[in-house]
Amino acid sequence: MLRFKLSLALFTLAVLLTPGPSLSETLREALTAHHLGPGDLPAAELDQRITSYAALDDPQGFLIAYYPDDGSGRLGDTLWLALLGKPERTWTRRQLCRDSDGSVTFGGSVLGIIRVGGFLYLNTHVNPSASFTLVLDADLNYRDSIYGWLVGWFSDGLIVYQNSEVHFAPTHYVEISAYDPGQKKQWLIYPRQPYQPVRLAHIEKVRAEYQRRGDGWFREHNPHGDPELFDNFLRSEVAVNEATRSLAFRIGFDNADTWDYAEKLKFQRFGGLASSLAGYDVSKLPPEGVFVLLGQALEWNRSLNFREAFIELFKSDPEAQAIIRHTLANTGEPPSDWRQHFVSLDPRWSHPEIWQKVKAALATPPETTEVVGIIRHLGQPPSLEYREMLLTDLQKQFGDRALAEYLEPETLRRIFAR
Repeated sequence: MLRFKLSLALFTLAVLLTPGPSLSETLREALTAHHLGPGDLPAAELDQRITSYAALDDPQGFLIAYYPDDGSGRLGDTLWLALLGKPERTWTRRQLCRDSDGSVTFGGSVLGIIRVGGFLYLNTHVNPSASFTLVLDADLNYRDSIYGWLVGWFSDGLIVYQNSEVHFAPTHYVEISAYDPGQKKQWLIYPRQPYQPVRLAHIEKVRAEYQRRGDGWFREHNPHGDPELFDNFLRSEVAVNEATRSLAFRIGFDNADTWDYAEKLKFQRFGGLASSLAGYDVSKLPPEGVFVLLGQALEWNRSLNFREAFIELFKSDPEAQAIIRHTLANTGEPPSDWRQHFVSLDPRWSHPEIWQKVKAALATPPETTEVVGIIRHLGQPPSLEYREMLLTDLQKQFGDRALAEYLEPETLRRIFAR
């Protein structure tokens, strides 16, 4: 993910108008829904309509963070907080104002609240790819803001968070950081240099694709052109082990950006059909549903002028290409029975062999390379160590397990001994 600080102008525009758990309700109604009485809260606040809020109810207390709803549809610059302590049952109230100098920074709707190690973390929405997480002490005093959202934590208060990203950036990639709330210090823990073989191999694959495209393509599309910043996505929750001070997560390295035009066409226009065929034994005739999928795909791509591009996918097999060409030329309005329609156009559609050819022609490389990142001795560098392995290699060497099981002491020792 991209390492950018959001400017005041950008995050002001990004204060979203997403409604909260209900379109609009009063604070009193929200408390009642959590089986709480009003206590000594002022009536004017209790009867204020609120929006875009989240609440935390745990053994230490109840916290609600919300925006007053003035009917304008805008959230405003003030976030209201009300904390009911347990067991004393007294309310603490605060108002946080978004400061123009950035000294108090948060986004829009409150998406969730987590309490870790004496601190409260309020995740606030910036865009579908970004959050500001407010860090408050136990008395609701503002401490800090993190540009990202929590994905893991340790009992001593150390936080692990996924960095926010620019939503409309040319590529999107995972960065994970650690945060020490006591020192208000944060540092990147993934990815780390020097890069390991799995990442280096993917970088070189992307670099080769960029070189193939040439300078003209880059002038036209204006991407960053850095193969190290390739698309990748977090594909799992982050597993944490307190005893080994370690964590593990699954990452998908995107392969689609290195595909040629034919592979992209197959995936984008016929991915559903290819996925369906992959689930069937095409040594036998597929069921009616697959005939329907193929018919719909042919009709859709015919209407979108992709007919010749589709026919070209079968250039290595003249017989299959001729069958496809004839079928496309004679497919108009959707018939009531696709199977009958295909077989009436060419009896070979009733033979498994043609479906084997279609399946082979529509096959694409894996959309992602599945990778597991494992970090141990989690603390400030240089104590931290990491491994990045193909999921298949990890499973082959250490068994097909839940991510958390790879963090057990003996398994972890074996992983890092290699």
